[in-house]
Amino acid sequence: MFFKSRKINIIFLLVLLVGFVLIISQNLFHKDTMADVFVFDEQEATVMSIEKVRPAVVSILVYAYDDFIALDAPSGKKEIKKYRKLKQKGSGFLISDDGYIITNRHVVDSGGEDGEYRIILDSGKEYYAQLIDKDKLYDLAVLKIFDKNLPFVNLGNSDNLKIGMSVIAIGNALGQYENSVTKGIVSALGRRIVASDISGKSETLDNVIQTDAKINVGNSGGPLINLFGEVVGINTAVESSGSAIGFAIPINDVRNAIRSVKENGRIIRPRLGIMYKMIDSEIALDNNLVLDKGAWIDSGNDDIPAVLPGSPAEKAGLKKGDIIFEVNAIKIEGKNTLLSVIQKYKVGDKIGLKIARGNKVLIIKLRLDELR
Repeated sequence: MFFKSRKINIIFLLVLLVGFVLIISQNLFHKDTMADVFVFDEQEATVMSIEKVRPAVVSILVYAYDDFIALDAPSGKKEIKKYRKLKQKGSGFLISDDGYIITNRHVVDSGGEDGEYRIILDSGKEYYAQLIDKDKLYDLAVLKIFDKNLPFVNLGNSDNLKIGMSVIAIGNALGQYENSVTKGIVSALGRRIVASDISGKSETLDNVIQTDAKINVGNSGGPLINLFGEVVGINTAVESSGSAIGFAIPINDVRNAIRSVKENGRIIRPRLGIMYKMIDSEIALDNNLVLDKGAWIDSGNDDIPAVLPGSPAEKAGLKKGDIIFEVNAIKIEGKNTLLSVIQKYKVGDKIGLKIARGNKVLIIKLRLDELR
């Protein structure tokens, strides 16, 4: 009887052991399968996103007219004539089926006052575009071609971006390889950089996306997209002294400009009227500031006023050295730069600011006017 019971126990243990081995094997197989599916899905999403957006990405050729002196051989008379010269090659993308195109301001600037803008679609079809407006705040311009039922992109939500997410840059690389594609990740968010164009003109770009997706010369103005085929940024600058360091303007910082163009025919921006620096721990320590986050009103130059004369900021009593740390209960830190938060509002909107002035906290209300 004892022998029989022991035999049953041994059989039971063998059954459990075999079952355990089968479960482990199945899980390992399942993990391998899931890994394969994940890789396949990433590749599939990449291909589908590119195919979705590429038809709406355009190459932009910017022409300007230069003077030259023509000499009439028989008479010896000199005559000033004009000739058209290709000044710049860049990228852009259609945001509507009736022909509105987003690109960088520094791309169209090279055309000067009498610039001409030739647009080449991925299909090979060509147009001449009208310059609608150039943004006074961001490296952004809007062109328009006149046709119907054109391909256009879907705009994503750049506030949902996280470091490490996959992104794809599309553009006219080096001005000769139309709709070239590079892929990388979001390397950082909320960067503040100083960028220069080919003429040496520089400007500060606030709250930009950093990516290691290669942004070549000529990619300027092209879209940075996510794996859903949505535009999350506008490719605008590269770090020439580094490798695989590119920058894009978040698409959410562009939405108001797009809406303004469609509603008013031009880009209308609200103005606060200050010069400021976003505070980090280093700036706070070096300048003995009471806060290590916020927007510190300072121009960095004694000859340039930190609070602009006649601006809403001056009328409300803001002063050099004040730190703005909240706007309508939105904390000014990280991706919420003062510029990006103010641009969520319209001209004429009334806003409330929380200000640190020395050891005092003040609440100041003001009405935004128009940046001109």
